[in-house]
Amino acid sequence: MKQDNMPTVARFWNNIAEEFDAIYTGNGKNSIARWMDRVFRADIYGRFDWVMRKAGDLERKTVCDVGCGSGRFVAEFARRGARHVTGLDIAPNMIKLAAELTAKDGVAARCDFVVSDILNWKTSETYDLTVAIGFWDYIMEPPERLRRIRAITKPGGMFLSAWPRLWTWRMPVRKVRLEYLSGCPVYFYRKPHVIGMLEAAGFEPVSSETVGKLHCIEARAV
Repeated sequence: MKQDNMPTVARFWNNIAEEFDAIYTGNGKNSIARWMDRVFRADIYGRFDWVMRKAGDLERKTVCDVGCGSGRFVAEFARRGARHVTGLDIAPNMIKLAAELTAKDGVAARCDFVVSDILNWKTSETYDLTVAIGFWDYIMEPPERLRRIRAITKPGGMFLSAWPRLWTWRMPVRKVRLEYLSGCPVYFYRKPHVIGMLEAAGFEPVSSETVGKLHCIEARAV
């Protein structure tokens, strides 16, 4: 079995938390940098729109965002009426930003945050909707974490996930920028492989869309 790389991933994202969140806010960036984000990081905005479209009516529902980052999805789920939203992330600085965002948006009372890897999180809670976006890019061995996500998803509940596609023009760029220059490993996937892992974990794939350089897959817990 390969050695898990999550400590390395956690350090990387903890160090760049504010830089990452600026992709959403544009804070501290000039017009050229904001334009580059819109062009070269369009997947970040596209996957957000896809998740919110698929999530639909969240009134009275519970949601868990695995790898919640700076909390942009968590805050939006709460604004859309979710009864309770849990954000889970391995980077403390990301969780700090997420907590600040939900407080600023007035939805903190319906949100909670946990600094943990999904494998180490001990909870008896189950959720109507689970999401893992911008997460699988950095996971060396997805199956075990998929099984844990299935365990916290209610039977019949929805699971939304995004997986970076193998052999796109952006793949070597990310390999160089993240893995070779920054020391953060990054992984890419073929859709049949993803579908097989989802099914083995106890999910039934419902639909799949190509969003930029991503496989975005909606699945149901069976």
